[in-house]
Amino acid sequence: MTIKRFCLSALVVGLLSSGAQAQGWEFSVTPYLMGPFMDGQTGVGPVDANVSASAGDVFRNLNWGAMGILEANNGKFGVAADLTYMNLKANHDGAIDRVGGHQGSYTGMLLARIDPHAEIYVGARVNDLGVSISGTGPLGNARSASGSQTWVDPIVGMRVILPFSEKVDLTMMADIGGFGIGSDIAVQAWPSLGLKLGSSVKAMAGYRLVYVDYSTGEGADRFKYDVLTHGPTVGFQIRL
Repeated sequence: MTIKRFCLSALVVGLLSSGAQAQGWEFSVTPYLMGPFMDGQTGVGPVDANVSASAGDVFRNLNWGAMGILEANNGKFGVAADLTYMNLKANHDGAIDRVGGHQGSYTGMLLARIDPHAEIYVGARVNDLGVSISGTGPLGNARSASGSQTWVDPIVGMRVILPFSEKVDLTMMADIGGFGIGSDIAVQAWPSLGLKLGSSVKAMAGYRLVYVDYSTGEGADRFKYDVLTHGPTVGFQIRL
């Protein structure tokens, strides 16, 4: 079993078992969509490529993707999983004519309430990246490289929910991780506005920023990913 599958299985089992063994737990599912802009640099072996893509570029070259949050919370403690995956293929002009691959992020969090409107959390984010680069060398020769990496970043963060009225609130999530254990640094900030549409449904719209600086290996085994991904998000939180 791969690290990714093991962690996903553990998160699902944890969510189900915690709810089955405790009373007063509330469950929610939040499918969402992000329009990502990507800026930075990636590299495999001796080949580097600049990453600069708008949300339109990403969607035009998106093979498929999925995003969503699962959470169980009893008001004092909670457990949550934030799962995202994108499979991309893009063509470029110049020396680098194609950059493709996949990007997955699978985050598990344990939450503890410290204030009526604030929770702190600790957890781990499994990063699963695959990159393929092809292009033309300085002498006109074809060059290509591909590689994939899976690593785990410990994270610590806070979530604050500020109600503006009975129907409107502001949620702010922010965390930092990596600490050289996985990534050199990994940072996330995600403010979003919520609008209650009923007793169990809330529409959410926000803007998410995720920065990851990761590198490993040398020579042909070198893998580098130094990219800021940011963009608007929309979704619905459904309480079960």
